[in-house]
Amino acid sequence: MTKNISRRKFFAGAAASGFAAASASTIAAQTPAAPKRVGLPDVWGQDFLYQWSPPEHVKRDLTPGPGVIRLSNSQDITNKEGTDYANLFKSMREGGWTACEAASAAWLSRKMPDSEVREIKAQLKAHDVVFYNIHCAGNIIAPDPDAELWQRHIIDAIHAAEEMDLRMILTHTGSMYPNRNTAHPLNWSRQAWERSVNALKNICKATAGSKIKVAIEPVNTEAINNPWAMRRLREDVGDERIMCGLDITNMVFAGTAFRMSELLNTTFDLLEGMIAYIHAKDFVWDGMLPGLDWAMNGTGNMDYELFLAHISRIKDPIMYVEFLNSAEEYQQAQRNIRAIAAKIGVKIYGTQA
Repeated sequence: MTKNISRRKFFAGAAASGFAAASASTIAAQTPAAPKRVGLPDVWGQDFLYQWSPPEHVKRDLTPGPGVIRLSNSQDITNKEGTDYANLFKSMREGGWTACEAASAAWLSRKMPDSEVREIKAQLKAHDVVFYNIHCAGNIIAPDPDAELWQRHIIDAIHAAEEMDLRMILTHTGSMYPNRNTAHPLNWSRQAWERSVNALKNICKATAGSKIKVAIEPVNTEAINNPWAMRRLREDVGDERIMCGLDITNMVFAGTAFRMSELLNTTFDLLEGMIAYIHAKDFVWDGMLPGLDWAMNGTGNMDYELFLAHISRIKDPIMYVEFLNSAEEYQQAQRNIRAIAAKIGVKIYGTQA
């Protein structure tokens, strides 16, 4: 366990370490050393339109890896007082789900006695379910003072993850608006980038020595909306605990909607060794304007064969199925995923009743 530091001591150095918004002159002076290409390559040359159609022959290596994928879904673990943990994990396994995560707001709202922590761990082991993550849907670059509050929330979540022997916490780089789901016009600016980097530096410094990984979920409304940004974030923060909680559908836009095989290959190549776990959704573009709608897993634009093949090459892979509307839809999604995996030889842990 890492030692807690006081709130005053932690935030006293925030401005000095660069958390405060950089001045215009400072930003102007911080020009990139050399331009780097970001985005999928041109298909028919630089002079040919927006190249949103896929090339004729895309490499699709469907060779399965050694990893056996554990499935998780939105039936999050709860620590609500009086929870029957034996029954909770038993029902997960009967449904074919062999991993689970917690929502940070609910999990941190209650301090559990040591006896309850031991009971949770014992029942997880007894039912062979992996509790791997606390998901923090926060905004670490929100307008002050909310940014400081969210950073403290992430730090508290890391300590809670240590108590439960988890792998990681999941969070976001956030938005310049108070609501991280709202796209601010400056979210991809140097100013927002520096706020994100320095916020994560503060979090990592406050939890130095911890083995808990700090995974960032890519989202189009935030600065981390592509694999190149995710890789650079880790470099700029300078801490190997910074990982990617990969949700490839959150990075999709009109230009990549029909080039998913290429986006998958590029993302898994660029982020090799950095992917902590994976979110699994699907989508369709079926309207006149480029608005993408969620679809049942394995029925939309996502190349699920290639997706699962890549995931199986990750060590101890966990895949979180989300954004469906009912228990039956989640069961259908799991049937689809298991059927596609079986077709290409990828292994899914456990069985579905």
